Amino acid sequence: MSFPPRIGRYHVVGRLATGGMAEILLGKVLGPSGFERPVVIKRILPSLAKSETFVSMFLDEARVVARLQHPNVVHVHELGDEGGELFLVMEYLEGESAVSIMRRSIRDGKPLDRALGAYIVMQACAGLHAAHELTGDEGQPLNVVHRDVSPSNVFVTYAGGVKLIDFGVAKFAERNHETEAGQMKGKFAYMSPEQCVAGAIDRRSDVFSLGVVLFELTTGRRLFARQTSLLSMRAITEDRIPSPSEACKDTYPAALEPIVMKALARDPADRYPTAAAMRAELAQALRAMDAPALMEEQLAGQMSELFPDRVEEKRELLRRVQAGSEITQMPALDVDASVELPGADRSGTPMGVVAVPAPAARSRAPIVVGAAVLAVAAVIGVVAGFAMGGDAPTPPPVAEAAPPTPVVPPPDAVEVVEPVAPDPPPPARIRFSVTSTPPGATVTLDGEERGVTPIELSVPRGNDVVVVEVAKRGFLTRTLEVVPDRDGELDAALVAAPRASRRPPAGQRSAPAQPEGSPFRRFN
Repeated sequence: MSFPPRIGRYHVVGRLATGGMAEILLGKVLGPSGFERPVVIKRILPSLAKSETFVSMFLDEARVVARLQHPNVVHVHELGDEGGELFLVMEYLEGESAVSIMRRSIRDGKPLDRALGAYIVMQACAGLHAAHELTGDEGQPLNVVHRDVSPSNVFVTYAGGVKLIDFGVAKFAERNHETEAGQMKGKFAYMSPEQCVAGAIDRRSDVFSLGVVLFELTTGRRLFARQTSLLSMRAITEDRIPSPSEACKDTYPAALEPIVMKALARDPADRYPTAAAMRAELAQALRAMDAPALMEEQLAGQMSELFPDRVEEKRELLRRVQAGSEITQMPALDVDASVELPGADRSGTPMGVVAVPAPAARSRAPIVVGAAVLAVAAVIGVVAGFAMGGDAPTPPPVAEAAPPTPVVPPPDAVEVVEPVAPDPPPPARIRFSVTSTPPGATVTLDGEERGVTPIELSVPRGNDVVVVEVAKRGFLTRTLEVVPDRDGELDAALVAAPRASRRPPAGQRSAPAQPEGSPFRRFN
């Protein structure tokens, strides 16, 4: 897909990312006397520009971010309309997401200083509280809930600044597009317990998500990441939540641990009532930890140590942009994507998960069946913007389960290397779950009706394509062609059928969006 050379008064330099709803472009605005300023442009995809649903969601995002003026929230310059196509223009930032910081720290064996991790979250608290406190034109509370607080949406600049990004799935009182009953929005491993069961949420839901971020930044370990999204949500709602000191091999700061655990309380009434209250206690903890006074400078120094290659790559990009040179390659959104963060049980694997080796490269692209609106990571590491998040499936009711007990080896344990046994033969059948948003959709496998979502299917292992259809009255049917060569999951977000006809004509079924990381292959 090509991009226009200009959008409004902005010159387009290159494409940073494309998702199910919008694309993120790098642009620049020209002024008098040779003045140039780089910007990030997020525009709704031309193919969706006439969709009332997507336009409404895009405008909802713009209504929130246009009101937010805070140093810890990425700034939006304007909302524009170019030939009937909407676009947002945002500030250009040089830096990395918190998830890239964690990955690079693991890769280089340079753990992020815990005081700096706490400082990053403390600054994110300030931006989040500003969003929670937004009011309407008449001064009425908008009751904003971000719903997608995660390391991907906490951005750290090379100068040591911290910005909260991506209000694409935010909930607020005057939103035009309402989430339907039974739908959830956000990243599974960072949802609050009430999000996981599609319950009522308020600002304390974001506090829980920020507690997960604080845990992971200060321990270097994933807390709720599991092999499937369903297992992640069950871990959030059922498993015992380990303390940071259980996850760490060294001594965790005593002043910081109670803050993490309070933010992670399952009952919203036991959490911090506001992000500002959490921020105040983090400030006290940093003083107790004898953190340096100029934390921003310390953070800038660690960013320079971790990302010297990225800093230079982006400086070169800026030089080429300012010189008007052709841009042939854009920096990657995030770095070190192959680096796996260890889990909270100290064994290197997320608690409750069996480690599964990455599948061998295949000639076909991996299938990803996901939300009709995919999260567009509007941060290229150079640039931060707002992404439009996707709907997540509703899990079945959770049952009471005995909490797992972390295995803590004695300090003098001797590692014994066992002979590596040959891999067992693969099972004759594979299993995969099918979920949908909204739930209750009929699932058909190769023309045979199997039940309604959420459902788990078992089919013979092989390389022959099987056809899965997910259908629900009032929505466009999803047709998915998959190769059942390994276990996995399919997550289909159904798009409402046009008002004129709630039943899609033959041959006009929508193609599924393709989120990253599905274990299946799909043929177009």
